[in-house]
Amino acid sequence: MVQAIVVPADLSEPIRLEQLEKHDAGAFRRIVGGRLEAVQLSDPAAGVYFNDEGKLQELPINHRLTMLLRMHNKLFRGEDVIMGSGLIVGPPDHEGDDQDAPAELVKLLFNTAEYRVQARKAGTRSWHTTLGTVLEWTDAYRLALKIGLEWRNVIADVRVVPELPAGLLDTWYEIGSVTPPLHDAVDPPFSKDSFIGCFTLAELEERVGECWWVLGTAFYYRDACFICMEEGGDDWLVIRHDVAVGRTALWPRIKASEFSKFVARLLAATKEQCLRMEY
Repeated sequence: MVQAIVVPADLSEPIRLEQLEKHDAGAFRRIVGGRLEAVQLSDPAAGVYFNDEGKLQELPINHRLTMLLRMHNKLFRGEDVIMGSGLIVGPPDHEGDDQDAPAELVKLLFNTAEYRVQARKAGTRSWHTTLGTVLEWTDAYRLALKIGLEWRNVIADVRVVPELPAGLLDTWYEIGSVTPPLHDAVDPPFSKDSFIGCFTLAELEERVGECWWVLGTAFYYRDACFICMEEGGDDWLVIRHDVAVGRTALWPRIKASEFSKFVARLLAATKEQCLRMEY
């Protein structure tokens, strides 16, 4: 079975999660209403299936799936639209079979209370929040695409990310502030601006894996936070929920391709397990 995000063209129908037999092409065709066409998404990697003959059949425009396609595949921004219902699954595995829809996208669309739009200027890697929070993912995507189009000569990319639960960043900062040696961080000092959000696990692994981060640099993914405790070194304070679960080296896990499994265990742990450092 594969978990798919089904996006109906009819705006009165909510998007939904559906379990499909991965080799049952007929089930995919029933959802899109005809022959299948597929395109790839990125950040996170995924695949979109829709009706290959949607225009010939004069199916309605799928505004929500078109926004998702344009946001997660820059080649389609300002270009064509998707006609008819469609679905999103994960990228194919080593055998070419579709996988579950990306967890990051599922969480963003189904389990997020508030959203933020972020932009990245050309020639930089840092993301900056553009405005306040937005309550509906469709409004956030629409705003992000508008900003990306209007400022395309200045902005390299835009994205929609989940807003952190209220007070969580303050808690992480308080935990870090009382943990030596962060009070010695002076260039720059450790502050709430030290925290850098990562939308995907791949982004988190890439950023943590870059050497020579200054003392106090912090990355977070969902509600897990990693704060650099050694200037240019590999000593990280790990926080999940509002619990400091210990300090550890992360680069060996990245080198051994174990980092994603480590983070998955951390994210699956309950608060009680984190308090007992069992994850």
